[in-house]
Amino acid sequence: MSRKKEAILNFIPAVLNNTSEFIKSLMAFSEIQKAKSVVKQYGFENGLPVVDLLELLPALNSSITRYSFLDGTSHPNDLVFLKELAKSIMHCNYLEIGSWRGESLVNVVPECESAVAISLSKQEMRDMGFSERIIEMDGFFLKDFPNLKRIGHNSQTFDFSSLNQKFDLIFVDGDHTYQGVKADTASVFKLLKDENSIIVWHDCGNNYEDMRADVIAGILDGAPAEKRNSIYRVSNTLCGIYYPKKIAIKTYQPVTKPDKYFDISIQAQKL
Repeated sequence: MSRKKEAILNFIPAVLNNTSEFIKSLMAFSEIQKAKSVVKQYGFENGLPVVDLLELLPALNSSITRYSFLDGTSHPNDLVFLKELAKSIMHCNYLEIGSWRGESLVNVVPECESAVAISLSKQEMRDMGFSERIIEMDGFFLKDFPNLKRIGHNSQTFDFSSLNQKFDLIFVDGDHTYQGVKADTASVFKLLKDENSIIVWHDCGNNYEDMRADVIAGILDGAPAEKRNSIYRVSNTLCGIYYPKKIAIKTYQPVTKPDKYFDISIQAQKL
């Protein structure tokens, strides 16, 4: 029997025995197809234009701390990228949406003059069905930072005007659904301090060289029309960036030929 025929024969019993899971998968498939259609409408069906990491940080030489190498966190190079961006901005005012264990904050906040972090409150997480194990990890790596203000609130319903503050660098890493990214993107563009301010979005790809259509679609639909031409994918990371200054870009190419290498050392300590 061919693999195709076998799959067809197994389909109905699989659906009947796993109806809820099938419906979720079908919804996810439908949402991804819609997101791909949105991205295509903007002319980015092959991915956002790419800005090279070393164009943004030409003297990159950094390290990070308090990194778990566990699910749910940014990659080490994403955290290095954020840290060094903050470091390059004098008296950086930083906003982060979505923090969980705090691995990005613990590395970025020491480079900032002030920082605000907005994440779901513990009660909101419970109401959404998060396990107590996940809730227990909230802010796990954070210590007392006098320049950090943590706010427990859903970013999609938070009144950002209550902050009375604008920001030099904003990191969006909250709800990764199309609607969630769109809402957060629309909010943070209103919070940029000046014409040099930067937004970074996480999880613009599932891997370094692919495109996560739901996130990209949310960014493009949430961004003001006049800002979209300054939104790029950052090479060698999972990040997207709004970068208003003129910078060299290149067209997305799958299976990229390496044009740089990284030296990495790892030291681990028990908690």
